[in-house]
Amino acid sequence: MLRRLLDKVKSIPDRAHYRVLLHRPSGVGVHLLTGDGRKVAGRLVDVSAGGTAIEFEEPVADDLQRGAERQLTFSSLAAAPLAVRATVRSLPSAEEPGRYGFEFTEAVRPGEGARAGLLRLFNRRKRRRARPRLDERLGVQVQLDGAQHEVTLHDISLDGASLRLPPELGLGIGSEFEFRFSVPRTAHTLHFRAAVTHVTEDASGQRAGVTTKLVQAPEGKRPTRRAFAALSDYVERRVREMERYNSAFE
Repeated sequence: MLRRLLDKVKSIPDRAHYRVLLHRPSGVGVHLLTGDGRKVAGRLVDVSAGGTAIEFEEPVADDLQRGAERQLTFSSLAAAPLAVRATVRSLPSAEEPGRYGFEFTEAVRPGEGARAGLLRLFNRRKRRRARPRLDERLGVQVQLDGAQHEVTLHDISLDGASLRLPPELGLGIGSEFEFRFSVPRTAHTLHFRAAVTHVTEDASGQRAGVTTKLVQAPEGKRPTRRAFAALSDYVERRVREMERYNSAFE
């Protein structure tokens, strides 16, 4: 199992943020401003805070050479257009004709003002987050100031999580605490140290995003590795299930 876990970690692309695959209809459009000022519409394939992949039906090979810097504009009915400078990093292949990979050359700040509707599009996480099934409520035991609080897990990855926290805990950005999470359908429980990186309010209350660091189990490294491998299996399985669900509406 440990070998399988290490193989999974090695297979993660060397990007600062994982790319979110978009399914039709995504509701988000994109167009390229060519070197001679033409606007060419494309289809978003995937996107993150660091870059994007776009397919063009109109020929753009003469304009898009590797290393060329161009302006991309993202648009949505729910948000104001967002223009970003990007450099061409990959060119089309026989398997993916018309598909270009871009790396953003400036910080993407879609969460400001009228562009806030694009915030979720530009993912800033390195690893995928898995959400519990709709019929599954996963509890997390938060340890804070010597007391234990039962809260609800919103999503989790191998190095982060999002938790539903009651406002009375008074946790803000920079707050640190510990929590335990039992991997569904297994006998494994993981102990994490967490640091709050952002707090958001929605219809269900307060949600805190945290980065996590694994705490070694008292029994030693082997039980901790087995538990972490079980978490990896759970996250991978749920991500596949979520992608199958989303693709059903493509």
